[in-house]
Amino acid sequence: MPKYLLTIFFIFLTCLQSGDLWASNIDINTQFNYQKPIEYSYTTSVNSLESALLQKNHLWLESRGGLLNLGLQNNPVWMKFNLINSTNETKKIFVVLSNPLIDKLSLYQITKEKVIQYHTIGDTQPISRRTIKDESLLFSISLAANSHNNIYLEAQSEGTLKLPLSVWTPERYVQHKSKFNLLIGLLLGFLFALIISNLLISLLTRNSLFLMGSLYITCLWAVLTGYFGLSYRYFNLDAFWLQQINISTLLLCAVTLLNPITEKLLYLAKNNKKHLTVLRISFGLTIIIMCLNPWLSYSNSLIMSFTIGLINMGVYLVITSLHINKKTKHAKTVFAYLFPIFLTLVHGILLFNDIIFSTLTIQSILIVCFLSSSFIISYLLIVQFITQRDEKAQQQHQLIAEVRAKDKLLEEKLKIQNQAQQGLESKIQERTFELEITLRELEEKNRELEEKNTHDALTSIRNRLYFDKKLAMEFRRSRREQKQLAILMLDIDHFKIINDSLGHLAGDEAIKFVANTIKESLQRPSDEACRYGGEEFSIILPNTPTQGAIAVAESIRKKIEAAKIHTSAGIIEMTISAGVHSAIAELNQDPNQHTALADKALYKAKETGRNRVLSSADQF
Repeated sequence: MPKYLLTIFFIFLTCLQSGDLWASNIDINTQFNYQKPIEYSYTTSVNSLESALLQKNHLWLESRGGLLNLGLQNNPVWMKFNLINSTNETKKIFVVLSNPLIDKLSLYQITKEKVIQYHTIGDTQPISRRTIKDESLLFSISLAANSHNNIYLEAQSEGTLKLPLSVWTPERYVQHKSKFNLLIGLLLGFLFALIISNLLISLLTRNSLFLMGSLYITCLWAVLTGYFGLSYRYFNLDAFWLQQINISTLLLCAVTLLNPITEKLLYLAKNNKKHLTVLRISFGLTIIIMCLNPWLSYSNSLIMSFTIGLINMGVYLVITSLHINKKTKHAKTVFAYLFPIFLTLVHGILLFNDIIFSTLTIQSILIVCFLSSSFIISYLLIVQFITQRDEKAQQQHQLIAEVRAKDKLLEEKLKIQNQAQQGLESKIQERTFELEITLRELEEKNRELEEKNTHDALTSIRNRLYFDKKLAMEFRRSRREQKQLAILMLDIDHFKIINDSLGHLAGDEAIKFVANTIKESLQRPSDEACRYGGEEFSIILPNTPTQGAIAVAESIRKKIEAAKIHTSAGIIEMTISAGVHSAIAELNQDPNQHTALADKALYKAKETGRNRVLSSADQF
């Protein structure tokens, strides 16, 4: 018997054993590249592979030309067809379901009454479970040489069960997919360009309409990525709940965004308040449904979203038609971008009710509707913005013309007023000159008074007021430059005895002598000596460490200790005590803390015997 007759006989026996004589047979020969779509048998009356195998042939239905749409179907759908490898070599074949929005799709490959392959994928399954990371539901099958393979598929979905099956060789599928991805990439790229352009125009013009237009096109873009399975593959990965609600929610969001856009483009706030109220009621109901979407089942979410969206679009179209009759500006163009979305929603409702469309038809309708609506709305927003800008320019020109006319009337009045003003200006200039001279004199007097207010009347050195200002200034500089600031507090020892025994005039001469001695002991212009109060003096030494400050204080102490002061009441011999504190100013520190620490060291010097210098760093 010839070889091909043996092959046919083998296939016939296999079909009799498996009970799939009525299933569609696909011959995988050397010339096979692909078959799209394929015809197959299906049934909704079984729940397991065992019952599918036992199902009688006359209870299996045939897909019409490979096209099948069961609408919203709760029951699982079983499909079967046969793959016959009539070659002498092992063949690798792709079985593809071109609807990525299927919750769960399981494939069983049966050869010689044995399941040699079982695999489950779907948009409720992790993408990592897919052998080939493709947005379509794709199974890779290996066919042994001269083999007959029964393929059973079980599809379950809460959404539309549209089941276009096709069979490909890997090479041919890669070619097809590369062309398809290029077209989809160009489409999504064009929509993305519209999104970015509207967003940039919104930022440049600060016009909220362009922002809403950008968000609207973004929703359509996201719906397309969800419909073609790209969002599942690239974006939300294992977020299955998001995959379930994204299309219905995003499409409803797009319909909702059309409400304020249409309202502003038709100028409903000015033209017709009743239509505006109707639109806003529709807008509010749509927002409520959109918020409820995440808590609804997928099928209920689809039905509710498409129904409310269709009603909403119907309201938009009726109102827009009324404004077309009234010849409202832009009304026809508004109708042009609304109608494609209305057509999309009608098409979706038909799919829910098992109306059959080819995959190419569905994709074409969706792409054409979304592209046309996005392009028209972008065009209309630009036209509307340019129109408003031109109207504003015309209004400005009219205002300029009116102003120029008024200017001519005012010119004559101005000529008369100029003559009067010239006389007034000359008088004003004289008065202004006199005021400037007076102000300069006042400023000089103020400077003199300010200078006097910062000097001590008795010693002619700086006083306490100046010390506080100078300390605050040097404190900030120390903190900024991170350099040490030293404060010296000096006090005449037993000054009360001098006053009581020799009189206050002698005491005043003693204070003057100490002030002059301190002043002569300071070497740098930045060092400042001040009378702090009574017989107490303070010295500010910027950029001076503790040892340097102690050295200055010791020099002053020794000079005063060695001096004999001749006064009208007699010779005075006296000593002083000094306290020193030097540190870098800190951010949250009060300048008076420097003074307090130096003063504390001064009082410690007095308590420990007087006529000495102590620093705040000394161990008391």
